[in-house]
Amino acid sequence: MRVLLAVSCLVAVVLSQESDMQPGAKRGTFLNVMQQQLIATYQELFPDGRRLMNTAQLGIMTAKNDLCKINNEQFQSQNSVILGKTCKKAFVKLYNEEPDRCGGMFCNVVTNAETFLNDTMRALIAAQYDKDFFDIIEENVVAPAMEYSCKCSGKMMDAWMGCKNKIGEADIWYTLMNFGGFDTSADYLGEVDWKTYWVDVVVNRVPWDDIEIMIERTMANLCQRDTDMKGDSKCYSYFYKTFTTLYQWYLKSSGGNPAVKKNERSRGPSAPDHCSTYDFSEFMEMEAADISFADIKDAVVDKFCVEDCENLYQATFLGCCTASMIQDTDLEQAVMDTAEGIAEIYVDIYPEEEEEAEAGITEYFEYYREAMNMLRNPTCEDTGVSYDVTPCTEGDSAGGDEDACAGLSGKQLKICNKKSKKGGKGKGGKGKGGKGKGGKGKGGKGG
Repeated sequence: MRVLLAVSCLVAVVLSQESDMQPGAKRGTFLNVMQQQLIATYQELFPDGRRLMNTAQLGIMTAKNDLCKINNEQFQSQNSVILGKTCKKAFVKLYNEEPDRCGGMFCNVVTNAETFLNDTMRALIAAQYDKDFFDIIEENVVAPAMEYSCKCSGKMMDAWMGCKNKIGEADIWYTLMNFGGFDTSADYLGEVDWKTYWVDVVVNRVPWDDIEIMIERTMANLCQRDTDMKGDSKCYSYFYKTFTTLYQWYLKSSGGNPAVKKNERSRGPSAPDHCSTYDFSEFMEMEAADISFADIKDAVVDKFCVEDCENLYQATFLGCCTASMIQDTDLEQAVMDTAEGIAEIYVDIYPEEEEEAEAGITEYFEYYREAMNMLRNPTCEDTGVSYDVTPCTEGDSAGGDEDACAGLSGKQLKICNKKSKKGGKGKGGKGKGGKGKGGKGKGGKGG
């Protein structure tokens, strides 16, 4: 009896300690607020501080028992409840291809999901400073995910495209239909049963060809070497650094308190205040729906046209990695075609929202095109500020070197062509920054 009492007390102490998680960042910092939200999410996911909630554990266990057969030679010939026979065979073949073994990703993810999520969330909650917080995300999430994607995303997509027509043979459809909480007699089904309808959506109606192009072009741009930098730094690292910089500037603009070491705070700002601070006062009392793309664009464009912000903005926002993205017209078209295809499926399921959905996607397409045109053909006539918008010169950034100047015009095109002929690094192609106050980009007002 004493032993049981002692064990009960020990468990109670452990659980009370687990539930008393505290943010690592100082109170009053923006990071502390984020960590408090993370703690609330953590306690929902890990009620006892160690194991995921029962429903998540069950889902992971089911997926692990099925998908890890891909990685086990003894069970590779067996059927897969989730993937079906044909797709299981395709991913087994991919797993057996050394050294990457791309097809083993499913098993690797579900096997490590609980430990990875627990450890990563705990580390983020315990981080004392902003830099530590974002370093954890980069090292634990961004870097490994991108390293895998750069090697395997194309191969995995090829395998899926070759087997998707047979996905209807998977038994998971019956599980979803009976236990997934779906309305199997919804009006949108018409005369077709639930499984037949959704198999057709997955196989034929999801715009897979456009998605394939979108993934291929995105990976080509993200996985290439950032030729603005020495060494082997990739473009996905450039964009992550840009994101963390924007976070810092957001805190400065909104009055948020950063979590930084005292010696870092004493060094002063790393960027001029007038370049890295935006005036949000105009938007503070506005409803989100009333803030137009044109309003945001004008605020950003004004900063781009400030002469002594030029070098900072060039390095932070308009490096060769960004140029590769914005000059990639194949990627742009694939993004729009994918969004349009998904919207069509949504409208079929919710026909009462057709008018609103079509108006929304038309509006966002206009914003997207205007943003791309503004970046490809920027003009800053009032101040003469100009920006280099030439893609990186290594890798498959925009369909090959011959397309490096695609989308440019006027002065930008002449300089880019001259650089290309020299076979140099391609750091030329200086285009003009966005037009200052009173001027609008070529696309006109978006809202």
